[in-house]
Order: sequence, then C-alpha cells, then structure tokens
Amino acid sequence: MQQAEGVSAAGRAEGGGAGSLGGQGGAGSARMRREPRQQRSRARVRQILAAADEILSAEGFEALTVRRIAQVAGVPVGSIYQFFPDKAAVVDALAGAYIGQFDAAIGRLVAASAVQRWADPVGTLVEAFAGLYRANPGYVALWSGRHLSPELARADEANNAAIAQGVRLILVRQAGLADGARLELSSRVAVAVADALLQFAFRLAPRGDEEVLEELKELLRLYLERLSARLAGP
Repeated sequence: MQQAEGVSAAGRAEGGGAGSLGGQGGAGSARMRREPRQQRSRARVRQILAAADEILSAEGFEALTVRRIAQVAGVPVGSIYQFFPDKAAVVDALAGAYIGQFDAAIGRLVAASAVQRWADPVGTLVEAFAGLYRANPGYVALWSGRHLSPELARADEANNAAIAQGVRLILVRQAGLADGARLELSSRVAVAVADALLQFAFRLAPRGDEEVLEELKELLRLYLERLSARLAGP
C-alpha cells in the first residue's frame, strides 16, 4: 500500500456506493481468473460486482450464488466464470472494493483535517464511517458474517492500520496531541473499538442503531479527553 502522509494515495479518489465497485485492485484481483483489459470486459466485471453487492444488501450472504449473481446481472453464468473461478473469488473482489472505499475515505479526511478546523473530531470521524456503512449494506452483510478469505482478512487488517495512521495525523492536527509511539497505539485502539461498535450498530439496525453510535462517540470523546491530558503538544 503506497502511503501519502501516512495513508493511502487512494484518498484522492471519490468513493461510495455500488457504482464504484469496479476496481480490481488489492486482494480481490489476485483470485481473478482473467484480468479485464478491454473496456467491455471491465464493464462486465463492474456489472457482476454490482449484482453481487445488490444481492448481499437485499438478500444476505446465503443467497449469494454464481447462478443468482448471473440472474441479477443479466449475464450468462459462463460470463462470470470467465473472470472468477468461483463465488469466493467474487466475494474477495467485492470485499477488496469495499476496503478501497474505506481507504479513500480516510485519505479525504486526512486532507480535510489539514485545511479545516473541526468542532467535534470524534463526531466527524464516526459519522464519516457510519455514512460508508449506510452506503454499502453489502459490506455490513459480508463483514458481519466474517465471510473473508485469509487473504482478505489480512487486507482488512492492513486497511485498519492505514485508518489508524490517518486518525493519528488527524488528532495531531485537530486536538494538538504530541505525536509518537503512545499516540500511534492509542489510534490503533480507537480504530479497533470503533470498528467493533460500528459493526454492532449496523447489525442492530440497517441504518445503524443511533443509541449505539452515540455511545461510541461518547466513549471515544472520553478517550480523547484522557489522551489530551497525557499527550498535549508543546
């Protein structure tokens, strides 16, 4: 993962929604049978991934089969097997696209934190990522069941590490915290807690349980208050 100020350069991209699920980068591309090189082939892969995302969002993981993907995408089953050896490869490509959106989001937030002053850094970050969950219900269905290959699980861990690096930079800028090993660890802890509670909130309600989201914000605000006392910059 190429880093720019500690987060991926993908942060310059615009993300959100199933319409942006056409990228074949990251862990997903390693399991593709054939890389789409022509515009028509790339459009077909986007069509397949958008159909898989729609099924996950509306029907859940158990409904996701190659035959069902072909039906929703309006393509022959053989067209899917041209690019993907099995359903698991489709899942990996879709999960890689979701991860890319989170990578892009933290990049945008880091860039914004350099030129804006946020009254509530915790609220800004939680709402940004809750918005991604709302825009990608397929992501919630996939991650709630942890239907990830070992390769995708490692990519997810790497993405969380990149998000933690971005959070660290944001806290230095927005909260005036002194940078260093302690802040790096605290950022990783905060991201792990937020990841768990965001998933919990969206398992309880499709749009995210508001009470759980508010509890998450309160918890992180208290944690930031404690960090501010310990890590106040010069």
